[in-house]
Amino acid sequence: MLLDQFASFASIIASGAVVISLIFIGLQLRQNSHLTRMAAAQTSAQLLSQNFGRVIEHADLAEILSRDLEQDPWTNSEQLRVSNFMSVSFRHYEVLHLHRRYGIFEEELWVGSEARLKEALTTPAIRDWWGDCKSYYASSFIIYVDSLIAEIVAAEAISPRVGL
Repeated sequence: MLLDQFASFASIIASGAVVISLIFIGLQLRQNSHLTRMAAAQTSAQLLSQNFGRVIEHADLAEILSRDLEQDPWTNSEQLRVSNFMSVSFRHYEVLHLHRRYGIFEEELWVGSEARLKEALTTPAIRDWWGDCKSYYASSFIIYVDSLIAEIVAAEAISPRVGL
């Protein structure tokens, strides 16, 4: 009888210990998830800063990117520079897009990134580059960017830019 009571008491304590362990593991997972999202945001900020730094540090790249291509088309070497710059930029957006889909990148941070991507896609030369190079990216990102381009083209058809 005493042995049965002791066994029951030990079983209750063991069950309590399991519950406490599960609660602790849950808290650890939640904290790790938060840290992962913060690390993703930090990495994104660093990558974006590095890529923008290229344009800031190299005035000739800024000139190439802002050129009116109808009046002054890119040379082959300029085309290569732009393509490589765009590859780095779009790979960054692709990673953010995938992180957002998997809940790693915060929606609040994605809003600004998406706005910058949409702004880039208003440039016909960038849309042309995307058409040539999109096969190098994840299929979900291709679908996403293509949908953004369709929205932009539809909006431009309704309300063309002044001065074009």
